[in-house]
Amino acid sequence: MDERFRMKLALPRGAPLAAALIMAGTAAAYIGPGAGFGIVTSFFVFLNALLVSLASLLFWPVILLVRLVRRFRLVHRPRARRVVVLGLDGLSPRVASELMEAGHMPNLARLRERGSFTGLQTTCPGISPVAWSSFQTGCNPGRHAIFDFLKPDRKRYLAVLSSVDTRTTDTPRGVWPFRRRRKTTSTRLLRRSQPFWNHLGRCGLRSTVLRVPITYPPERLDGHLLSGMCVPDLRGTQGSYTVLAPGEDPRAATGGMVLALTRESEAVWKGSVPGPDAGDGEQVDAPLELRRRGDRWRISVSGEAVEVEPGILSPWITVTYRIGRSRVRGITRARVTETSDGPRIYLTALHVDPSSPAVPISHPVTYSRYLAGMQGPFATLGLAEDTWALSNGATTEEGFLEQAWSIFEERRKMWRDALRRTRRGLVVCVFDTSDRIQHMFWGQGTGPETPVGEMYRRMDDLIGETADAMGRRDLLIVMSDHGFTSFHTCVDFNRWLVDEGYMVLEDGVDTVETGFHGVDWSRTRAYSMGLAGIMLNLRGREGQGIVEPGEEAGALLSEISERLRKLRAEDGTAVVTETWTATDAYNGPYTSQGPDLVVGTSSGFRAGWGCVTGGVGPRVIYPNEKHWNGDHCHARSQVPGTLASNWVFGFDGQPDIMDIAPTVLDVMGAPVPDYMEGRPLKAHRPQDGGGDSR
Repeated sequence: MDERFRMKLALPRGAPLAAALIMAGTAAAYIGPGAGFGIVTSFFVFLNALLVSLASLLFWPVILLVRLVRRFRLVHRPRARRVVVLGLDGLSPRVASELMEAGHMPNLARLRERGSFTGLQTTCPGISPVAWSSFQTGCNPGRHAIFDFLKPDRKRYLAVLSSVDTRTTDTPRGVWPFRRRRKTTSTRLLRRSQPFWNHLGRCGLRSTVLRVPITYPPERLDGHLLSGMCVPDLRGTQGSYTVLAPGEDPRAATGGMVLALTRESEAVWKGSVPGPDAGDGEQVDAPLELRRRGDRWRISVSGEAVEVEPGILSPWITVTYRIGRSRVRGITRARVTETSDGPRIYLTALHVDPSSPAVPISHPVTYSRYLAGMQGPFATLGLAEDTWALSNGATTEEGFLEQAWSIFEERRKMWRDALRRTRRGLVVCVFDTSDRIQHMFWGQGTGPETPVGEMYRRMDDLIGETADAMGRRDLLIVMSDHGFTSFHTCVDFNRWLVDEGYMVLEDGVDTVETGFHGVDWSRTRAYSMGLAGIMLNLRGREGQGIVEPGEEAGALLSEISERLRKLRAEDGTAVVTETWTATDAYNGPYTSQGPDLVVGTSSGFRAGWGCVTGGVGPRVIYPNEKHWNGDHCHARSQVPGTLASNWVFGFDGQPDIMDIAPTVLDVMGAPVPDYMEGRPLKAHRPQDGGGDSR
């Protein structure tokens, strides 16, 4: 296999199965639709989760008694038997209102008439990992430490994943004289503060939490949790597809790879599916055979075979890799298309098999296995919809929508099961389909006949189904983390910094592809990284910082902010409408970890694809030519989220996403911790009349 495709796995040869499940990748960071940094987790984390699950079964009577005792911590009697939070990522209140007025969202309209419907202020900026972290914790990024998909490694000027930290250490293991040095890896969640369901657990109230972003690796809680955003694929990336086609030379593509499919006979073609690296640079592949059977194709891989019709997405296929004496299992789906050169196979990312998880993806560890036993294999990748494959032409619009809606139906089955099984406490689930379809199809409009309009109608069906499952004392909260707007123009903030003299490139360097290679840090005062941030090259903080903290840094931020607000597109449109310094936007112990200046762009404009990972292109402003034509990484006033409920909420002004956590705690009678900045919204059932019914 070409060296460009190798995925590194810090794993001793012949390691046991659970250790073989640990993986890391070398792909580039996820920005918008795409692959992400490889993530490594520890065998001991997996083993601990298994032991905890077994202990829970053995000590169930004791756990029940402890839960009853914990209920004495409630500060008042719960006003709801159950709180149900239905998260619809990216649902726009503006679009929803338009469709309600046209009669296309009757279930949401019914909530508006009988309960509540309003906009929900998102975070600064309105980026999914930031907003969902504030939803969980009830506080701003300065207190939960998630500011973007990426954060800067300031000493090395590199972009790293903001939510997960992976460490590899070389430590002595075993007993002398057989003691050997072996590499061990561990992964920890970087989101700080506590999610509100942990506080419910301390009061004896159980929770079921499904696919909420920034819950990987899974934390312990009183209940069940299935991790969401940042769960890696089997190669350790945030999602890399594979295309096998005749006559192809192996090559990398953003978010995937293209490999050769070789003809063996008139009806048989062969290739391979790359998996994790077993260590020492040894690539593990799974042989694949494609055989024509009439008007269908038979795909055989790892001893499993499925038959598929051309152009139709296959069922999940289990792919098994042998690493030493161990086996690692992933799952993928395939689509075969016929070309003049022969068949072409598109394979989704290798998802972690939920029935035999390669990394802990749930708490308890048996929960993912329960779900797989109940409904069969399902998507586990944190960013499961293959947006890069559509952008790169590896799949079609119809193929993407087929995949997105199949993932939605998998999630819907879990949701129904959770509603049925969790009759008291908290049930929360986030559906990503609404976000992904708007990213890829916003440019086609939001009318009822478009993919976006169809998505809103289907989300309305889900709202109605969920509302019908509510009991008399159940509180339903329907919410989104942000809204949406267009993304037609890219802004290269690093090129702007170069043109304005704040960043200096080395002699002979005109452009930088990624990673700031070619930047002269001895003369650079500011740089841009991530989707909405500018950082100062601060002395004592950055590896080669030259800007003095304090007065010099403050004056420089003011100057950059003022000039950015004067930036105009060719038609005179203001590119940047809002800017905030870190101290204006955030408060808390982690404020210094965020960008020094948060940039809020106008609708239609967003940070360009290259500059977010340290690239410098030839132009400041240029057209966005990718299929990804809708976004929310703009000034937060452009993209408020949605809040609706079967109860009546009282609030002064627009509620904030930080208000959800304290509201749930208050309704359930649990104390609101001091670190939460959100305020409990006054809530009462419609038949109870006005006011707060505590």
